[in-house]
Amino acid sequence: MGTCEKKIIYTCIKLLLILIISNLSYADVNFSTLRDKKVSYLDFFLLKFENKVISRSRYLSAQLFATRVQYSNIGVQVNFDKKEKKFFTDIYAVMDKKRYAKKKYQPKLRDCNQVRNLIFYRKHGYGFFTQKRNSSLSQDIMEEIFKEVFFRNLDFTEKEINFLLSRMFVKVTVLHPIKKTELICSGKINDYELK
Repeated sequence: MGTCEKKIIYTCIKLLLILIISNLSYADVNFSTLRDKKVSYLDFFLLKFENKVISRSRYLSAQLFATRVQYSNIGVQVNFDKKEKKFFTDIYAVMDKKRYAKKKYQPKLRDCNQVRNLIFYRKHGYGFFTQKRNSSLSQDIMEEIFKEVFFRNLDFTEKEINFLLSRMFVKVTVLHPIKKTELICSGKINDYELK
């Protein structure tokens, strides 16, 4: 019985090695075919842009000292319309249910603009006490910040960046969870104020 068991063990080891070697060569074929696939630079930029916007939207989470509207959920979707050749970024900001169940607050246009400003530029753009638009976030500053944040480490010329900026639009929807109302503002991504 000793030789029979040795033959079975030897055969099992042999089969196992054949399976391992064949799987390794199969994996190499798959990775090499994936490596050789062509992805457009536009698709790469879209993916990078959407990931950056999603990561920056976390900035809208609750603050220790609330100096602006508080949001419980933020949704982001980036699309490229091939017909119109434009980028559309949809942002959905749901106001915090616990906080606004007690307060009688109706979302305002400045709240909509602040959502965009905080995600893309990390600035309110409005005065702390007056809640009026201030010069801390002019259109030139917005464009400069946007280029630095979203086009850094990408191989675009200044002309290509300006072309893309002219084709980028944003729509912000602020949802009140209690009153079931919404406020929508939209425009070019670096417009001074969305409407």
